[in-house]
Amino acid sequence: MENRFTAIISGVEKARKGIAVCAVLFLALAAFCFAFSERVLLVLVRLLGKKLVSYSPEEGFIALASLSLYCAFVLMLPVTGYLLWRRLVLPQVPSFRRWGGPVIATATVLFACGISLGYFLLLPAGIGFLVGFETPNVRALISAKKFISFCGTMLIALGLSFEAPLVSFFLAKLGWLKPQFFQDRWRHALLACTVIAAVITPTPDIYNMALMVMPLLGLYFVSYLVVLGVAAGRKTPEPKPQNRDVPRTPPKEGQS
Repeated sequence: MENRFTAIISGVEKARKGIAVCAVLFLALAAFCFAFSERVLLVLVRLLGKKLVSYSPEEGFIALASLSLYCAFVLMLPVTGYLLWRRLVLPQVPSFRRWGGPVIATATVLFACGISLGYFLLLPAGIGFLVGFETPNVRALISAKKFISFCGTMLIALGLSFEAPLVSFFLAKLGWLKPQFFQDRWRHALLACTVIAAVITPTPDIYNMALMVMPLLGLYFVSYLVVLGVAAGRKTPEPKPQNRDVPRTPPKEGQS
């Protein structure tokens, strides 16, 4: 027990410098993104089709600062992925060393695909559903801070969930994940996706939760196909037995 505790403390000490560098880089990226936060906010407001409101003097600043933190988090992901790859994966599986660049590039593309799906499809549908309850007598005034939280949470959650096939690929390569796991637990996956969607969806409505459940379930089955492909690649066809005719020795003279 003491050896494990000492190993954990040693690992924390070694990672402390890297964590400090990441923290400084994150704050620097947040300050950089704050300079462009109003332009990014305009891109999000296009989905709403109306102006946002501020319910307190400081809400406008807090909204832009929150948006800057979301953007800095997104920009930090490739760096974080690289550090996790170097510090966590490679010490355990040195044979994966040559896959570092393709893995980081693939993870970035998958994250971008998740954000694109959210921005162009799910967010417009979800925002349109919520704003659709506006009537001539009830006007919807959307808080800037809550709107940014709604968009940022959904987009980042979708981007991270799109990493599931890549993670499944490496777990299958290591032999930790089998196709039978997906076949036996699809009912559990349906329940888990529903619970996860309910947790990460900022609003309590069923419509937006259902919008989040559909891509999660789709990623579950895509991950299953990835693991199935890895398992099929592991199976090598057995060599067919070759029928070799054994030369028969001619009978000796005098033998019948």
